[in-house]
Order: sequence, then C-alpha cells, then structure tokens
Amino acid sequence: MRKVWILLAAFLVGLGVIVGSRMSAEAMGVVVGVVLGVAASIPMALLVMLFVARREKKETQRRDSAYPPVVIVTPGGGQAQSARMPYLPPAGYGGEGQRAFTVIGDEESLPIGPRSEGGWQ
Repeated sequence: MRKVWILLAAFLVGLGVIVGSRMSAEAMGVVVGVVLGVAASIPMALLVMLFVARREKKETQRRDSAYPPVVIVTPGGGQAQSARMPYLPPAGYGGEGQRAFTVIGDEESLPIGPRSEGGWQ
C-alpha cells in the first residue's frame, strides 16, 4: 500500500513539472490562485459543518426530551364528513341572522347586521 502512495506522489510531481514547464506565467498564476482559493475555503466549510452538526444535535436532544404531542380526537357520531368546498360555511352554521356587528366610536353605537329583507344595513 505504501508503494502505491509513493508511485502516485511521483506521478503527480512528474505531471506537475511537465505541465508547469509548458504553461505561461499568466496561466500558472491562475492555477496557483485557484488552488490557494480552494485551500482558503476549506476552514470555512469545516466551521459551517461544525455549526450545522451542533444545531442538529441540539435539535435532536430537544425533540427527544420534549413531551409527546397531544392529539385530541372528537367523536364523529359515526357519520362521514360531507365533502364541501373550503369557502362554504360549516354544517349547522344557520346562515343569515347569526352575526351582528356594532360600530364603536360614534356618538351612538349602531348595530350592524343582516336586514330582514336581505342584505346588510
């Protein structure tokens, strides 16, 4: 195994010498800049990974130590809930005449609600 690593290192050094001797100074500067930029980003990437791992560990501990969720099941009376559109009022609402509003802030408070002949006052 050690011989493989030595051969790989020798191959990479030889490849670097051949490519480096054929490259211009500007191209060599670009390659060196890219290598140093990647090398400079490695510590920041390790810090980000460390912080993410700590946050996940805290979240797991918090989740494990929390009380189980409370689920409330109401009796349905054995009836299947009818399929209705979400904008329709719930069953048993009653429709007109159920709601009345009062305007506050005027000299005399006037109740606002549905008229007996239909519509709103």
